[in-house]
Amino acid sequence: MLVTSGLWAQTGSKFSPIQRDTEISRVTLENFLKKWDGDPLLNRVHETTSSYTKGKGVEFHIDAPNAMIFLDGRITWSKNQDKALMDTFYDEEIIRLQKDRLKVSVARFLEDFSSYLPKVEANESISFVFSVKDPVNKSEEQPGTSPKQNLRTYQIAFSISGADLNTLNSNDLSQNEIENRIKTATR
Repeated sequence: MLVTSGLWAQTGSKFSPIQRDTEISRVTLENFLKKWDGDPLLNRVHETTSSYTKGKGVEFHIDAPNAMIFLDGRITWSKNQDKALMDTFYDEEIIRLQKDRLKVSVARFLEDFSSYLPKVEANESISFVFSVKDPVNKSEEQPGTSPKQNLRTYQIAFSISGADLNTLNSNDLSQNEIENRIKTATR
């Protein structure tokens, strides 16, 4: 069974608790990331969607393009001229830092809002999948290419099992303990 986010669907005449909790969590996660007050994420969160698959769990998909931190003071972005700046700024070390900060943000979200998350089975998981790529100015525009663009274009998934989520909800775990329970996969 696949349930996607949006307005809460009705099953018969009852709301699905997992769909309701998934939507509440999705909105909370998006707002949390957009108003992030920790170290800069090096990403701009645009949109978050969610889905539930029985036996697999809940996935939150976060569109998180690379931030143009070094260009924030400028009025316009020139996709062709500024690719060299993107290649210079987003080197291997910055990408590693970016991934670390995304994981920290997920751990903090779990620490602060785990009670909002839908109740999944112990063998299911809750995953946070970030799609990272260069930003575009206009929706019809495709990002230009550059030698290091592949380095900064990726998906990274952070997941926590239903069993670990139950432990988190019943115990007071530190952010480091939560981070240690999070599994990471890069695609």
